[in-house]
Amino acid sequence: MQLSGTEPLNDAHRPDTFDCGKPALNAWLHSFARNNQALDFTRVMVVHNAGNVIGYYGVAPSVIQPNSAPRTIRTGPPPDPIPCLLIDQLAVGLNYTSQDIGGALVKDALQRCVRGADTIGGRAIIVPPVDADAERYWKSWGFVASRDNPSILMRSM
Repeated sequence: MQLSGTEPLNDAHRPDTFDCGKPALNAWLHSFARNNQALDFTRVMVVHNAGNVIGYYGVAPSVIQPNSAPRTIRTGPPPDPIPCLLIDQLAVGLNYTSQDIGGALVKDALQRCVRGADTIGGRAIIVPPVDADAERYWKSWGFVASRDNPSILMRSM
């Protein structure tokens, strides 16, 4: 099996074969990813096997309110809102979960966020976990709950 590196979603990729076991994540990739990318809402990055998407994430600019951010993000007098980057919709196909593709996607997403912040600014990375399993996963990467919304996780750049 020859897996690709992480690359932007394009017309050669087949997202319709993707199944991570989580209907909301499958539906987003199948129905919204291409349109969101075409309209510049999100950049969708994928790993594929012969065109079949086996893992993906979306990344986009975002903001958080200062009162939502923990002290590690609010250092000094922060702007209102605080600019940040959003990692959204990260998922790996059921047949590939034991290969640490998820970890590779997270590392790639974090690196892209840091590079993006070097260019446009940004103080934090935020993620909205889709469920309790995803929340535990993101917390293992150092993300902490927002001060006013525990369904939003964040970490300093």
